Amino acid sequence: MKRYSLSHLSDDSLLRGLATLVAQDRITTADMLAHIAEVDERRLYAPAGYPSMYAYCVGELRLSEDAAARRIQVARIARRFPAIFEAIARGRLHLTAVGLLAPHLVEHTASELLSAAEHKSKGEIERMLAERFPKSDLLTWVAAMPASDPVPAGHVPAPARVDGTQVVENTGADVPQLAPAPAEIRARVAPLSSRSVARSGSGTSSGAHS
Repeated sequence: MKRYSLSHLSDDSLLRGLATLVAQDRITTADMLAHIAEVDERRLYAPAGYPSMYAYCVGELRLSEDAAARRIQVARIARRFPAIFEAIARGRLHLTAVGLLAPHLVEHTASELLSAAEHKSKGEIERMLAERFPKSDLLTWVAAMPASDPVPAGHVPAPARVDGTQVVENTGADVPQLAPAPAEIRARVAPLSSRSVARSGSGTSSGAHS
């Protein structure tokens, strides 16, 4: 326990140590993503008795559900575009950035888009994507299942998370996606285009300039 007591360090030593650890963590994260991508590609989770890479990460590696889903998503897109590994290792991109960019990455534009997102925060990337790939101001409404509807036998509903999202299975892949919770739980503002933002669940949109 003594190694975690840092009160004896000077301010300069503490700041240098933190910067070093963050740099090391980025390199370790990139290496871990490369390992996840290769284990996933070889399907090595199957001999270990797991039906998917997601199940292996949660059951064998003891990652949280969110951490497993995010890292598998980033590992798979980085396998397609290997420059992502180096960008993460050097701190030019974070995992959230890659997750936001993933739906828009294609071979002939990936390099430029990745470069444009370097050193940007989540909000800055969301605004950049809203400008480049504007969405309609019309909101999509998702109705919650009525309480009276029967629940299939053996079905275990995904738990709602503290931040107001709910983990749901993507029928096209083994990695769960994050879906917005009902409006009474949480409303989230996200840009649709460079001129509009939408409050998910509120049913309204308002003009906003970035």
